[in-house]
Amino acid sequence: MKPCARKAGPSSNLLQNINTGPVIAKVAGSVKKLGQQYKDATLVLYNKANLQPIAVRKPDQNGNYQFLGLNTNLKTFVVAFDQKQQFNAVIQDSVVPK
Repeated sequence: MKPCARKAGPSSNLLQNINTGPVIAKVAGSVKKLGQQYKDATLVLYNKANLQPIAVRKPDQNGNYQFLGLNTNLKTFVVAFDQKQQFNAVIQDSVVPK
C-alpha cells in the first residue's frame, strides 16, 4: 500500500451559525409508542430556516428528551426515528424553544 498524505481542511463553511441571544431556552418532550413511553428512538432537532440538523439526542429510560441552550427566536422541528425500525419516523413541526 502506498502512503496517503491527506490533510484535513477547515470545516467552518459546512457548519451552520446559530445566533445565541441573551435568552436561552430549551425544547423538551417525550417519545411514546402506542401510548407507552418509548426509549428506543433517536431524535434530531432541525433548523427550519435551512433544514440543517442542530442536535441529536436519545430519550432517557422514561422516554423524555430535551435540547438545551437554544435561542427563543429559533424556528425548529423534531424528527424521531425508531431504532428498531418497526414504525416510520415521526415529525413534530413548528417547535419554538421556550
